[in-house]
Amino acid sequence: MSITRDGVQASGRVLVVDDELPNRELLRGLLEAKGHSVTEAVNGCEALALAAQVMPHAILLDIMMPEMDGFEVCRQLKANPVTAPIPVLMVTALSDRDDRLKGIEVGASDFLSKPVDTRDVELRTRNAIHSKQLYDQLQESLLKLQKLERLRDNLTHMIVHDMRSPLQSISGNLELLEMSLGESVRADDRSCLQDALSSAGRLIEMVSSLLDVSRMEAGQMPLNREVCDLGKVAEDAVKLLGGLFTQSPVVLEMPPVGREAFCDKMLVQRVISNLLGNAAKYSPSGSEIKLSIQRLTDAVKVLVIDQGSGIPPEYHAQIFEKFGQVDLGAQRTAHSTGLGLTFCKLAVEQHGGQIGVESVPGHGSTFWFTLPLRTAGL
Repeated sequence: MSITRDGVQASGRVLVVDDELPNRELLRGLLEAKGHSVTEAVNGCEALALAAQVMPHAILLDIMMPEMDGFEVCRQLKANPVTAPIPVLMVTALSDRDDRLKGIEVGASDFLSKPVDTRDVELRTRNAIHSKQLYDQLQESLLKLQKLERLRDNLTHMIVHDMRSPLQSISGNLELLEMSLGESVRADDRSCLQDALSSAGRLIEMVSSLLDVSRMEAGQMPLNREVCDLGKVAEDAVKLLGGLFTQSPVVLEMPPVGREAFCDKMLVQRVISNLLGNAAKYSPSGSEIKLSIQRLTDAVKVLVIDQGSGIPPEYHAQIFEKFGQVDLGAQRTAHSTGLGLTFCKLAVEQHGGQIGVESVPGHGSTFWFTLPLRTAGL
């Protein structure tokens, strides 16, 4: 067995489709002389069945056949996901430009002219086989990578799931300790205790986000939709974050009516909390964070506007990816989004909405998302 410089076999499986025996015998002889394995089909229906069964690396297909011509055979081969990747070389006496364009239109990879030239058949078939074998190698590598990714995700999910219980225990015991000590604890010790509680809370939120992202990616997190006042949801999100806004207060801007959306209230509250938390993290001390709600024609739009360092346009899509991080270079600032924005993106898109960011370095950022209105009642 010979091997090419790319590490694939130089020979392969070829399906020859022709209704005339002399033509099939001629092509078989040429191809087998080069070490290829040849299967023959005498008509289009047989070709379609054998292609799915044998899975050849290339198909040499005659155009002029009774009942089903080569154009229709090629069209059906390419319409079938199983046989679509197989290169099809159309063997034809037709020289008309329109016929060749029609062949390309139905998915032909190449053409062989009748009467066939020995060297032409050898080279074009070899190249088609080589292309298919490289494709097969890539598919095999992709499947292996996907399997490894599933194993990694399953392991991560298991570890993170097991982390949540001890983290909740730590947080609960710290809260009990804070309550039992009351005012007797020194100011410095109280500050340390509150920092520990805050850190435990952030870890629990990170664990929950990772688990929820995995569930949403797997389609295993159903929505509990109801008509919600997004103004009230936003106010609850601000209260939930508490002292996070002591240095950068939040200003709410929303209409008195028209703030309702049909959504999962708890998920949307977490989305708003994530966006507000990021805004507070990267806002300069003393600057305001604006949370705005706008009623559109067919949606409600929520905007979180900060006065931070801003994000270059080339990173606007990247920050919504898992563990995305934006390095602002000369400013020596790294915007690490972890899983927060990934969670926001998945949660909003699961509602049928959109999410994005508008930002220019030095001029702050506006993170926004939309939630579609229910077709009736809103």
